[in-house]
Amino acid sequence: MKLFVTSKLLSAEGLVHGFSVRSGGISSGPFSSLNLSASVGDDEATVRENHDRLRDAAGLRAGVITAHQVHGDRIVDARLAEIFGPTVPQDTGADGIVALGEEPVGVRIADCVPILLAADGAVAAVHSGWKGTRLRIAARAVRALQHAAGADPKQVLAAIGPCIGRCCYEVSPDLAAAFRTAFGPEAADDPAITPRPHLDLRHCVEQALSQAGVPRDRIEQVEGCTSCDTGAFFSHRRDKGRTGRHLAFIQPRVS
Repeated sequence: MKLFVTSKLLSAEGLVHGFSVRSGGISSGPFSSLNLSASVGDDEATVRENHDRLRDAAGLRAGVITAHQVHGDRIVDARLAEIFGPTVPQDTGADGIVALGEEPVGVRIADCVPILLAADGAVAAVHSGWKGTRLRIAARAVRALQHAAGADPKQVLAAIGPCIGRCCYEVSPDLAAAFRTAFGPEAADDPAITPRPHLDLRHCVEQALSQAGVPRDRIEQVEGCTSCDTGAFFSHRRDKGRTGRHLAFIQPRVS
């Protein structure tokens, strides 16, 4: 049974990674079946078993390191230590993790955009909801790879994983207008014409990555709308907050 989907670009480089799907776990009810978060009301022992199953299926060396996600643009390393700027308390939270050693890193999602980045000597996992997307956290993660590992943005590989699609992501007219201003008219419907505009987070993330120097042919959109596909994905919006969480994960390659 499939527990995760992968990126062709990252797979071609031999990187262990994936975007988990809903099947293959033991959770029940609204968390059925591969829920990977113990903070949504699921049984902790069940969630641990789900993580064990995913780790075994993916061939991960160890458990995936994650951070407390807060819908910001803070990027940390696998020790949850600062990459940019002065040190702040670890409980401040972060939405991107860079791995420079052997540790796999990941982010949890249930509609927001998961982004996996890879460059020589480092990888990163990024969580980008509308707030993080507006802050261009994807571009900040590319700069983090530059800062921490000397990565050339032109050599970075980026995989944008399953998330809520434009088809399902209705937003306020004000938010649609703000994203059109920041990312261009393709980012959202024109609220002057469409009273219930939809936002395209995938497009905005790809724009941010491209503006950070990542070539378009090194950016992959891994298909899947978390809201449309009830069998394959959890969706916070569709399920009105009572649902599980996916994990987007990546493991550095050891030479």
